[in-house]
Amino acid sequence: MNASWLYVLSSEFGSAAEVLFAVALVLLAIALRRRRPEFSACCLLISLSLLVDLFARSSTGSPKLALYARALALVLFLFGLIRLTLELVVLAARRGRAHFSSIFKDLLLVLLYAVVVLAILRGTLAVDITPLLATSAVATVVIGLGLQETLGNIFSGLTLQLQRSFLPGDWVRFGNHLGRVQGIGWRSTRLLSRAEERIEIPNSLLAKDVLTNYTAIAIGDELSVQLDYNDPPGRVKEVMMRVMQNIPEVLSHPSPEVYAWSFEDSGIRYRIRYWLADYGPADQVRDKIISRLWYALRRHSLDIPYPVRMVHMHQPTPHEQVRAARDQQTIEQLRQVDFLGALEDEELRLLLPSVRIHQFGHGETLMREGEHGESFYIMRTGTVEVLAKAPDDGAAIHIRDLTPPAFFGEMSLMTGEPRTATIRARSDVEVLEINRHGFTMLFKQHPEVAEQVGEIIAMRMSETRGAVAAAHTTVGDGSSRHRLLTKMRAIFDF
Repeated sequence: MNASWLYVLSSEFGSAAEVLFAVALVLLAIALRRRRPEFSACCLLISLSLLVDLFARSSTGSPKLALYARALALVLFLFGLIRLTLELVVLAARRGRAHFSSIFKDLLLVLLYAVVVLAILRGTLAVDITPLLATSAVATVVIGLGLQETLGNIFSGLTLQLQRSFLPGDWVRFGNHLGRVQGIGWRSTRLLSRAEERIEIPNSLLAKDVLTNYTAIAIGDELSVQLDYNDPPGRVKEVMMRVMQNIPEVLSHPSPEVYAWSFEDSGIRYRIRYWLADYGPADQVRDKIISRLWYALRRHSLDIPYPVRMVHMHQPTPHEQVRAARDQQTIEQLRQVDFLGALEDEELRLLLPSVRIHQFGHGETLMREGEHGESFYIMRTGTVEVLAKAPDDGAAIHIRDLTPPAFFGEMSLMTGEPRTATIRARSDVEVLEINRHGFTMLFKQHPEVAEQVGEIIAMRMSETRGAVAAAHTTVGDGSSRHRLLTKMRAIFDF
């Protein structure tokens, strides 16, 4: 190694060229100091090696000093060359978007530096390195015992690098700390919080505890809001979904979800779940969602209730005019039913005590095929679907949709037979339910009404039967009406 290439270079170009080359490297190092400090250090090491080598060749009066100077020059040059090679590898890896471990680079740099020093001592200075290696082994044991925590952080950092639990740029949460990963060092991992705070977390702690990585194809987030009990859940969900679909940062796949989550003291709590492509602007997106929800809820008269407590008190009787108007509206809705349309107001008024107003949400079943029913329904708002079981496999078959002022369930009410179809809400639905007690009072006081109702229902039964049944028997004749009236007398006891 005494006949290094430095001597060949100096013999061909001379000392002046070597000095110019060293100066050029120093100027290049100064130029790269801000933009590429890692390459600046490499240039300084190589330029310094050239100057030391020039000093070694000029020290003709002291051969021993010249020998040490040449050894130092060779060490500096190899240090600079090794570091330059590793930095070029790191640069190529980062350009290819590969994850290159800085810990691996630093450990490899120290190992190569040690190999170079030992090689120069053995080859250039003819030093016996066997005692040195033995001493180094003992020193390593002593240092290892004193630096157990530091070594634990180093090996934990290597483990994190190998597992790739996270990469630089990922958003992670560790305990109460949330931030974007800046890098993994020898001792700690650096996070940059949303408040631009630099957080250093020891690698050994990261390797032992639970860590949440928010970097994925879709990052979920959620919030909750409480609304009044008087607001139908179906309508609330529709308004909330429309708000979520109009926010660009919220992903459409997977689509946002809105759940009626729990009954609280003051209202129903709704849980809104949505997904983002990047966790970074999560706070800004949450602010946008809450702000737009406020405006949307106001526009649709949906109230966010204050904390309340229910106090049961005796309520006075409604004003006579208000109650009369409400009863008259109900009577008009009852009159829309064909078998009630010919009745007088006083006769229909007997049904009012048995009338109840009910609300059903989308997908709820109002009545089920095969069940016994003691009431029938008149639609006020919304849409329902009529379903019947297929005779072969029992699968539900869609028959038709019903909208106001349709009614259903009267056959089972009047005849006592099981329900012949399933009725399911296709939207939020409001209906009037009239139970059997009201008809019992009506028929007992006006038996002639039962005959009118029975005739109309018998005629409808004949229309709903198949052509074959109609060909063999006439349901609307007197005998059929008599049988139906007999059933009604038994059911309503009049």
